[in-house]
Amino acid sequence: MPRISPMTATAVLAMLVASLLSPASAGQRNSASTNQTATSHAFGVAGSAGGLSVNNNAVEQGNFRLDGARPHAGQSNGADTVSTALSTALSVSGDAGAASFNTNLTGQENVGSPKRSIVQLNSAPTVQTAVGTAVSIGGDASAEATNSNGGSQHNSR
Repeated sequence: MPRISPMTATAVLAMLVASLLSPASAGQRNSASTNQTATSHAFGVAGSAGGLSVNNNAVEQGNFRLDGARPHAGQSNGADTVSTALSTALSVSGDAGAASFNTNLTGQENVGSPKRSIVQLNSAPTVQTAVGTAVSIGGDASAEATNSNGGSQHNSR
């Protein structure tokens, strides 16, 4: 039978105790904060000017704990999103078009043990700003600004 030194035994015991007491073993946490900015400027003389700014964001988060090990283990997901799209177009003797789009899709799910009580939290606050500005002297001007946000959140035990 191999012998284990007291120093090695103490180190192994310390690692076991630390893993049991660490926050990672006590719960599960996902965080995906996103900050996006898209800016475009267009200028045309004796011709058209077009500006386009686009932000797309997709986050999928999931926590699964089926062992029932800890009675008060927590599961949480956080997906804070800030998106800004700014587009400007200026044309002299031509058409001007500016478009700004923000799209945010978030999916969050927590599945816990049916044997134990568990705290589950999903959070996906979203701030979106889209601005389109078009000015034309001697032509057509069009501007569009669109924000789109979709989310799915599910907790079960």
